[in-house]
Amino acid sequence: MPRLALWTFDEVPGSSVGADSETSDGTSQNGTFQNGATTSGSGSGVFNGSSDYFEIPYDPGFDLDTGSVAITFTQETASTGNDPWGSGAAQTLFSRDSSGFDGGGHLTIYIKADGSVAVRHQVPDQSFYYKGGNVTLGEPTTVIYTWSPTGSQLVVDGVVVDTGTEALTMAGNSEPIVIGATQAVSGDGTADIVQGFFDGTIEGVAIYDENVHANTIPCFTKGTLILTPRGERPIETLSVGDLVCTADGPPQRIRWIGVRRLVLAKASSGADNLRPVRIAAGALGNGLPKRDLRVSRHHRMLVSSKIAARMFGSRTVLVAAIKLTALPGISIDEKIRDVEYIHLMFDQHQVIFAESAPTESFYICPESLKMVPSASRQEILAIFPELSSITYVAKPAQPIPPDRLQKRLVARHLNNNKPVFQMFDGEALPVRPDPGLHLATS
Repeated sequence: MPRLALWTFDEVPGSSVGADSETSDGTSQNGTFQNGATTSGSGSGVFNGSSDYFEIPYDPGFDLDTGSVAITFTQETASTGNDPWGSGAAQTLFSRDSSGFDGGGHLTIYIKADGSVAVRHQVPDQSFYYKGGNVTLGEPTTVIYTWSPTGSQLVVDGVVVDTGTEALTMAGNSEPIVIGATQAVSGDGTADIVQGFFDGTIEGVAIYDENVHANTIPCFTKGTLILTPRGERPIETLSVGDLVCTADGPPQRIRWIGVRRLVLAKASSGADNLRPVRIAAGALGNGLPKRDLRVSRHHRMLVSSKIAARMFGSRTVLVAAIKLTALPGISIDEKIRDVEYIHLMFDQHQVIFAESAPTESFYICPESLKMVPSASRQEILAIFPELSSITYVAKPAQPIPPDRLQKRLVARHLNNNKPVFQMFDGEALPVRPDPGLHLATS
């Protein structure tokens, strides 16, 4: 997904500048720490709750009609207020705001006294409020807020806690962005009155120009058959320590399993973004998958083709399931009423076999880790403490092209009437679900 900015506060201890490490949009929107806020030296910004904050100058690139803000933070003391303004303002995480309505687009994300996360988002003549979730003091929490012309969604630690149908935008004003405080009563474009100071650490803030949802974490659905040395087994029967066949080497033991259950029939406008992608039997090509396969929208399937080789120099790449919905037989499952998503994690990212089709295991990287619920995140870090290091670099099992190139790859297969999974004689997988199945590797 197109990410416009990312502040992870990885600078040396005591830094006064926080760099935007996401430069794929062609710019770097750096910010500065104000009144004593600074970096910890271990990947977080430190805020004292009384006077300090982080400020990013106004940039028209953030005037988004559709977008998302994702924040990972650890709050140390509770808010005493419930509103994002005034001398007793609630502790605030994100503010692009000023006094009055102006042209609309004002957005503030804050924490109420009861520990719930709240959002105020304004149009030119009205304020809309959303809230939910529960922040536990001293423990990391991740908030994702999304908006678009068709509605909004608030996610706290991977759970959709509130949704709306209002058309919202972050365009219409010229305010800077303030992290760790609110500027809701400031003059236009000035951040001259700052209140609601956050007490704790903020590990990361990201801004996207599209909606990021709770199902951004790739996962399988209950009932999926996974290939093991003892044959195919329903994924829900697997346990930590069980061996699973992999495409690139010997079987690997499962190190962690995550489970998330959703009742879609009770969800509101956010439900569509939580529905799995259904890949009909044979839709990938060469009879794969053997049965209908359901995965989360961002779960990646292995594409193996000459088109991929021409585009990327590798005949095998990983492509998100949602990108494959342009192909016949692959679509969002609109009929399913509840779903159980299951993550399988190994020592390294792996290509495994689901319904005989090559696909990825859970790909852990700093971004996906921040979107995992707090309890699961602590479990993973206990198993893999190296993930907390600011120098950790995730290594995918196969190349993962940028989103726009994934879309182009799928379009070229569709236009040329070619399956996305082609077999190449003489290049066998180390382990394969059927005799005679061959796959080209890079």
